[in-house]
Amino acid sequence: MKDEMRITMLGCGTSTGVPTIGCKCEVCTSEDPKNKRSRSSILISYGGGNVLVDTAPELRLQCLANNVDKVNAVLFTHSHADHIHGIDELRIFNWLLQDVIHCYGDEGTIKHLRNIFKYIFSDERTPSYVPQLQLHVVDGEFELLGAMVVPIRLMHGPSPVLGFRIGDFAYMTDCNYVPPESMKLLEGLELMILGALRYEPHPTHFSLQEGIELARKVGVERVVFTHLNHNLDYGEVNAQLPEGMALGHDGLVVHL
Repeated sequence: MKDEMRITMLGCGTSTGVPTIGCKCEVCTSEDPKNKRSRSSILISYGGGNVLVDTAPELRLQCLANNVDKVNAVLFTHSHADHIHGIDELRIFNWLLQDVIHCYGDEGTIKHLRNIFKYIFSDERTPSYVPQLQLHVVDGEFELLGAMVVPIRLMHGPSPVLGFRIGDFAYMTDCNYVPPESMKLLEGLELMILGALRYEPHPTHFSLQEGIELARKVGVERVVFTHLNHNLDYGEVNAQLPEGMALGHDGLVVHL
C-alpha cells in the first residue's frame, strides 16, 4: 500500500474505562491526561477515507475530540458491549456521507449486532432516524478504499475474535492467543496496536509482559499497547518498556 496511512487512537481503555467509577487509585486520580482512557477504538485514514474499528460507547465524544467528520466503513473486532454500544452515533455520519456505511465482522458478531440492535436492522418502518448500515460477514480478505483488509483470527479466552491488517499495520485488541496460521499474517509489520490489559495474567487478555513477548516473536518494528487497565500508569510504564514499544493514549496519531 503506497498511500500514507494515519491511525488515530480514539480510545485505549479497558471495558470500565479509566478513571474507573468509584476507584481512587493513583492512575484513576492522576492529573496526567494520558491516563484518561475511553473505551478502545481506532480510526484508520487512507485512500481519501476513514475506516473506524469498533463503535465504543464514547464514540461521539471521541469523534468530537479528534475532529472526525467522516466514517466510510466500520470493522468490528467482536460483539462485547465496550466495542459496539456506540453504534447509534453512526447516524450523523450517514447524514454527512449521504450514503450507507458498510460494516464488517465475523458471522457471530454480525448475528449479535442484528439481534441486539433490532431497531436498526428491522424491516419495519420507524418515524425515528436510525443508522443506515449494511452488514457484511467477513470470511476472507476484502478490498476497502483501495486497500486489502486481511482478517486475523484470534482468541479472546474461549471466544473467537478478529484483528485486522491493512498494509504494514495490524490492530489486535481483545485477545490472549494468536493461532499459528494467524502468526503468518503478521510477518513484515511496521506497526502493531496490541491489547495488553495489565501487569498480572488474565484469562482472556494478554498481560503487558505477554504482549511484549508476542511483539518480540512477531518482530514488528513498533508496538503500541491498548485496552489498558487502571493499574498501568502511562509515564511509569513507558519509562520501562523496551525500545519501539509504548502504551497508547487517547488521541495518539501515528503516520505510516
